Amino acid sequence: MFKKFLGVASSALLLGFVACSDDNPSVPFVEPNAGESSSSIEPAPGSSETADDASSSSVASVSSSSADALVDPTACLWNGKKGESVVNTGFGLNAESGAGYWYSYDDSNEGGLSRVVWDVDCPNDGSDCMQYIVDHCGGLCGKMYVKRGTAREANVGVAFNVAGFENPGESVEVPKSVDISDWGGICVTFASSLNLFMKLGVDENTEVIVELGQSDDLVEECFTWNDFDYDDAENPIPGAEAAKKVRNIKFGKRSGESMIGPFKIVSIGKYVAGGSCKVVASNPNSSSSTPSSSGDCVTSKVISNMWYAPEAVGNYNYRVETGIDNGSEVSGYWFSFGDEPNAKIVFPKSLEYTYVADEDPVMDYCEGVCGMLEFKNTGVAGVGFNIAGEIINGSYTYVAFGDASSWGGVCVTYASESDMDVVMFSDTTTSFAKKVAIMPRILLPKSVEVNTVCSKWNDFATYAETPGNPAHFNSILFVTYGEAGLESRFNIIGVGKYVDAQNVCKQGEDPFVSGKKGMTIQ
Repeated sequence: MFKKFLGVASSALLLGFVACSDDNPSVPFVEPNAGESSSSIEPAPGSSETADDASSSSVASVSSSSADALVDPTACLWNGKKGESVVNTGFGLNAESGAGYWYSYDDSNEGGLSRVVWDVDCPNDGSDCMQYIVDHCGGLCGKMYVKRGTAREANVGVAFNVAGFENPGESVEVPKSVDISDWGGICVTFASSLNLFMKLGVDENTEVIVELGQSDDLVEECFTWNDFDYDDAENPIPGAEAAKKVRNIKFGKRSGESMIGPFKIVSIGKYVAGGSCKVVASNPNSSSSTPSSSGDCVTSKVISNMWYAPEAVGNYNYRVETGIDNGSEVSGYWFSFGDEPNAKIVFPKSLEYTYVADEDPVMDYCEGVCGMLEFKNTGVAGVGFNIAGEIINGSYTYVAFGDASSWGGVCVTYASESDMDVVMFSDTTTSFAKKVAIMPRILLPKSVEVNTVCSKWNDFATYAETPGNPAHFNSILFVTYGEAGLESRFNIIGVGKYVDAQNVCKQGEDPFVSGKKGMTIQ
């Protein structure tokens, strides 16, 4: 059932890969030009980052399940739970000025590949897209995809300009600087699987910052201006001084590593020690469209509706049930590839070189597709499966195209010591190792714990942001790009059609043991 391809360019199966275009999501809503803002888009929950410390002596962590009555009716500036889409900063609420209007920003101008992907796509009917998002989830909800690319550091998030623009409508709009020191600080109700920051932007080169931290449930955190620390060594400024000349307020993530995480921001208010908006707490990752399971979280078994290895091996069912086999009955069988001698995969058990219906030594051993990636030089290696099977034409065998639009996208349950890409592959004209780098993909950030990432088809993107075509491609690949000397374990545990399932139950066991014998390379 498992094929190993030692020479990726010479394999008949790989030569049968057919070309598909690449996919990169577009901005889900049209925003006012936000100066330093930028918009881009993509899904998956979970993060492999190490938690940052987010401590502050005057931070008040307020349970949002406390009384709904406001301490001060004017303290809450924005409550998404009430359907409000603009922050009432006190500097005007008209769309022309842009005061209080939310926008997303990313690092694309610096060579980064980060982006914000919203949980709901805005309809192309002239609707107010930010209002559409707020109406959908009672605030701002989506995922932050953090990927540095060639930038010095990945940087992505959402923001609003406090007083709008000095010159609205001009080709280069300049945000106004205003004094908000009388707010005393800021309260924000949020949830995020990533450790987020909050920044006050003073000018293009000066910001002050406070760490929000991470929370699986909605929580209201309140900070005084003194809790903010300067974020620019060349132009240090105390938080209380920065509050007198603020342009914008940002909520985001920066990192030198790749990661993905869902977030939700529900309210913004002036500083009140006990909380300014006191919105009712709820699980940020819950969704009416999420498959139900026991407890408040969704199991990876439920999400892996096409193939779940721990269950599949007991039923001798080693194929991914794609549902679009062309009659050849070989779709969904796993294969490996690597541009040897630069890169290869060492498996814990020897592989069969032909399809085998009733046994698979790797899956039986791992309860997953696991192995050790070894890079002698810079190269590429991974595993994958064909979605529709094969076509035999005389002495030639080709990989068949398939239409996987009905999947909506894919969910992957995995663990990996390195970042991996899920690639929509489709090409027959050039070598596999060369072509895979320009196909549409989404990121699986490295995670030593079992992680599940769910992504819609329109979340897949090439580095050139060319859209893909889920109705016309032939293989799903799990690809790792490695530097010389890298050794990295991985385990693919489950594959499913797309579902909006961000609150996935944690699995405590070692993912490289997979509940059975462990992954000892022999």
